[in-house]
Amino acid sequence: MSPRAIALIDVNNFYVSCERIFNPKLEGRPVVVLSNNDGCAVSRSDEVKALGVKMGQPWFQLKDLAKKHGIIAYSSNYTLYADMSHRVMNILATFSPNQEIYSIDECFLDLTEFKTQNLTLYGQLIRQRIKQWTGLPVCVGIGPTKTLSKLANHLAKKHPEFNGVCVRQLIKKKCGSNVLRSVKYGASEENLLLN
Repeated sequence: MSPRAIALIDVNNFYVSCERIFNPKLEGRPVVVLSNNDGCAVSRSDEVKALGVKMGQPWFQLKDLAKKHGIIAYSSNYTLYADMSHRVMNILATFSPNQEIYSIDECFLDLTEFKTQNLTLYGQLIRQRIKQWTGLPVCVGIGPTKTLSKLANHLAKKHPEFNGVCVRQLIKKKCGSNVLRSVKYGASEENLLLN
């Protein structure tokens, strides 16, 4: 039996990305979306992550940093996020009959039937369609298991050489084994990833 091809599609900084669609002036600016009652950071732009703000960090701890760096804070708008999630999941359903919605901004697609296609190009097509039809940026990780596709997605987000799509079989070719130094794993996982 040949290995499966499972894709994990994940919207980048989902709540922040949704806010940016309806307010394009936020693009490139440090933005955080706060939890109910504006308690904690539940979504952070890359600019905010670069300032060291952690997921779940209380807003009261961030006020001085926000003033210093111009961090823009939004209250959560779960109606908007649910609507945008629904749109993304409907688009993703057109790419595979086997879809598993994992969370509000993540979805697994079984692409095993499509393995004769170039999976990197197929992943790029998924990214382009989501961006064109919703405005949301996504990354795609493809591997033989859900776990390995999740890790491939992580690499797609963190390493620009993947251009947002990482296929497990191409990790070594594109980046060498050094790419895995930033990821915590055991020896058996390294063997699965690189071989």
